[in-house]
Amino acid sequence: MYTSLDWLNELVPVKTIELEELINKLTLGGFEVEEILEIAINKQTRKILDISATANRADSLSVKGIAKEITALLDKPASSSDYTSESLEYQKIIEKTFVPFETSQDYSTFVTVTIENLTNLTVPKWITEKLICSKIEPSNTLIDFQTYVLLETGYPFEFYDLEKIQKLLGTSKFELGLKSIKNPIEFTASNEITYKLNSDILVLEANNYPLSIGGIIPNKNVAYTSKTKSLLIEGSIFNSKKIREQSRSLGLRTDRSARYEKGLNNSFFIEALIRLLTLLKITNPNLICNLHTASQAKAVDR
Repeated sequence: MYTSLDWLNELVPVKTIELEELINKLTLGGFEVEEILEIAINKQTRKILDISATANRADSLSVKGIAKEITALLDKPASSSDYTSESLEYQKIIEKTFVPFETSQDYSTFVTVTIENLTNLTVPKWITEKLICSKIEPSNTLIDFQTYVLLETGYPFEFYDLEKIQKLLGTSKFELGLKSIKNPIEFTASNEITYKLNSDILVLEANNYPLSIGGIIPNKNVAYTSKTKSLLIEGSIFNSKKIREQSRSLGLRTDRSARYEKGLNNSFFIEALIRLLTLLKITNPNLICNLHTASQAKAVDR
């Protein structure tokens, strides 16, 4: 994972120590710095580290995850968060809204939010610069927000065009659910490829209409475009084994499924969701956000 020292320094003061010492500490902590690069952006030279972690450290596959490890390895305090009291209040509201369900073998958390009045899709310059430093080509579309939050927090979120969903269903009100399909169907994904889905495949449905292959890829018919003005944002925590099985069965792997395959927990999931909404509001101050679905598996008594 390519990460700029500038980005890490926003979370933990790494620039106060020698680079060689930082690399040695990371190595002792089970990380490996495979490459050191320098990239010129806006007449400034940015130092980039390619940091990899062992397979059992999926929790550290993000800038925040790496920064958290550095605070422990170097005994350095974390920098103060830009999280506002309003954001913390939203987090409490969502957490209180969770509807518990019996533990599923396929997923443990399922949250969706509707977004309306999305009038400006401009990506802030600082996000674009961080993507470039992470060796990712910016697209200046909504996908940049998805990619940025994935890099920063480690959580993948899926976007759907809300207006398209409402038109297909013929209603503005609908129920969502993650289900294994009852009868085999053909599903044309946003990559323009049609897949044959059987009862082993988990799908996200709106009133029984398949919006996506769970944790992998959305339906072409509800994919967002540069003209999208409203969104349905889905965030889920899927079972890594389930996603691996689906990916192998379909011969399909995406950035989202790759992250689930490594395993995720929901420790900072709501914080990541609110971070995403906050980013979208930067150029859309009148954004209307509504929580649609919020469910979480019941805690197992031990």
